[in-house]
Amino acid sequence: MSTTSQQLDSLLAAAPARVPPAPPLRRLPLRATGLLGILGVMVLAMLLVAAALVFRGAVRGHLDAVERADVRFAVLLQERGSAAAAVGDGERLREIDRELQHLGADRAGHLEESRHLVDGGTVVMACIAWLGITCIGALALLFFSRLASDIAAVRGRALAILTGERGCGRPLQRNDELSDLAQALDSLAEALARRERDLNVERRNVMHQEKLAAIGSMATGVLREIGNPVAAIDGLARAMVEAQRSGDMPPPPAPWCDPAQILHETARLTTITHEIAELAAPPASQWQLASLNEVVGKSLALLRYEPRLEGVALSPALDAQLPAVMGIADRLVQLVMNLVVNAADAVAALPPRTRRIEVMTRRAEGGMELCVSDNGTGMNEAVQARAFEPLFTTKPAGCGTGLGLPLCRSVALEHGGRIDVQSAPGQGTTVRVWLPGDAARAVQ
Repeated sequence: MSTTSQQLDSLLAAAPARVPPAPPLRRLPLRATGLLGILGVMVLAMLLVAAALVFRGAVRGHLDAVERADVRFAVLLQERGSAAAAVGDGERLREIDRELQHLGADRAGHLEESRHLVDGGTVVMACIAWLGITCIGALALLFFSRLASDIAAVRGRALAILTGERGCGRPLQRNDELSDLAQALDSLAEALARRERDLNVERRNVMHQEKLAAIGSMATGVLREIGNPVAAIDGLARAMVEAQRSGDMPPPPAPWCDPAQILHETARLTTITHEIAELAAPPASQWQLASLNEVVGKSLALLRYEPRLEGVALSPALDAQLPAVMGIADRLVQLVMNLVVNAADAVAALPPRTRRIEVMTRRAEGGMELCVSDNGTGMNEAVQARAFEPLFTTKPAGCGTGLGLPLCRSVALEHGGRIDVQSAPGQGTTVRVWLPGDAARAVQ
């Protein structure tokens, strides 16, 4: 189970990075929008206060003029009384009466202006209040309607994620806290999709390993049953050879009757059964010193009977002075076999005598390098960018699962190394696996 968890973590770490979406239309955060609303109400209140102060000042000015006219009117009345008491001062009385008429007209005009100002100020302030409240109400209605619609969209997105949808939702044309929440939901959906995809890959890998284990168990029993008649045939052939040597049996009448040929074929059968038995053996899960050259040799020996390698010139070029690496040999064998089989699929479209695959090991800076090169069809930039994406394959249906290169990357990362692909259409592909030198020690 620990190895499976390590494979899953490696696949998750190796998953391609998500490309960030284009930034949405700039909008104010909700807090700034609330502050603007409060500021709008304050501006409206200040306009109403300013209008009230202006009208108050104008009315007060007219009232002061009326008050001064009343005071002057009272004084003139006293003077008229005095002038009326004095006999013979008719000119003064007429002058006082004219001034009293003028003051009365002026007082009436100021009172009329005051009434007009009061009425006009009331209407103006009522219009300002109505217009301001209407605008603020309309903006608030528009804002909260859009906010409610976006909240409903986010809620629907969350419910869709709960029901299994993993695509990106409708982008919100805003840049506030609600937009951040929607982006967080999209990131959550993408992370869940990636995790489910990787779990599916690992689940299929585990199922594949269980099938191999079952096949290996069956193969062990079959090989044991085959081994008995092969041993009997080998024993009879050896007895015939001994009888010929002792003269108790005449030499074979024809080459195809020679028991040495039987011994040769039984030896081949024994070698094949041993190789199949090694393949069917349960894989080792402990870390130990392993020779990368021996890993490559074992992998190529197991692929000797692979039908896809028929007609392919397989050329190993192994560095004899290569140090050993600390790792799990069977995992490295799995890596090499996947790379060689992928190369065989890449050269399948070429004529039989032109197919070439080269497997090379060599020292590299800070460690060692395994290179698998072919002269196949190659990959374009779009395919190369998705080469390590789980379940991505360009092979026809039923011919590939898209698990080979992701598992190879998982094995490389598990051993502290890395893997990269260099390819071009029509020029073949080279896969390089680098393993660190700090995990390598010289073979004794």
